[in-house]
Order: sequence, then C-alpha cells, then structure tokens
Amino acid sequence: MAVVVGTRSGFELVDGAVAEDVLRGEPLRPGPRVLRSFPTDQRRPTTPRPRPLAVHTAPEAAACTAREERHPAVQFARYAAVAVVAAVTLSLLYLFASGAATVPERTSVVHVQVGETLWDIAERTAPDSDPEAVVVRIKELNRLADSSVKPGQALVVPDGRTDG
Repeated sequence: MAVVVGTRSGFELVDGAVAEDVLRGEPLRPGPRVLRSFPTDQRRPTTPRPRPLAVHTAPEAAACTAREERHPAVQFARYAAVAVVAAVTLSLLYLFASGAATVPERTSVVHVQVGETLWDIAERTAPDSDPEAVVVRIKELNRLADSSVKPGQALVVPDGRTDG
C-alpha cells in the first residue's frame, strides 16, 4: 500500500505506509496529511467483455473517380475570362437600358454654325443618343477623315429629335 502525503513543500508518495500510519481526523496542523491511499500491487480491473472493433469498409475502387487537378494559371485565366464576360454583359445591359447606344436611323441635313463642332451637332440633332456614337455615324455618312468642319458646311446627320 502507498500513501500520498501533503506537506508544506508539496506532495510525497510514501511506499509501504498504510492509512493508519498517518492519523486522520486530528485538527489541521503543519505536517503530513493523508490525501489518498491506494494499493500498489493491484492492477486496473479488466472490463467484463471486450468492446467490438469498429470496422470501416472502403468504397469500391471503381466507384471513386479522381478529379484532375488544374494548374493555378489555368484556373486564374478561367476566372478572369468569366469576370470579363460579366463586365461586358453588364456594360451592354446598362447601355441598352439607358438607350444611349442607339443611333437614330432617320437622317436629315443640317448646316454647321459658327464655332460648332461635330460633338455639338451630335448633341443638337440626337439628344437622347450617345454623342460619341452619333459623331462616328456623322463621319461615316459624310465620309469625313477627321472631325474638322467649316461654318455653313452641309452635313447629313442622324435625326433623333422628336416631332412636337
């Protein structure tokens, strides 16, 4: 039998002592106290029946298919392409919804006034359209090489003005 004894400096394990060697029930005073006694020659009792082993079966080899690992650069390129397509789609939807992407089909002839540019003419003749697209269309209709115009010059322009 062994006894664990508490002292001022810590705990001690006293072999060969029994609980009766250290008196119990006396008032607490400095010195050894019995904290726990336990037999030294006995082992842990065995369980009455053995526990069943958990058996896990692996799935069939043919049922599992390994997924191919993709190179990070390929994944990045794929994600970048998806982001570009999404951005272009959203831009086109915005332009379509705002009506700014459409250039009027109807045309009319206007004369350039003093100090006026193609941009000014585009805003005057097609106020609900994108001025940049209208300027490009004016250049196409009049076969202009650049954006320079002269006062009094006659131009065929898209006419987006509402009759009112």
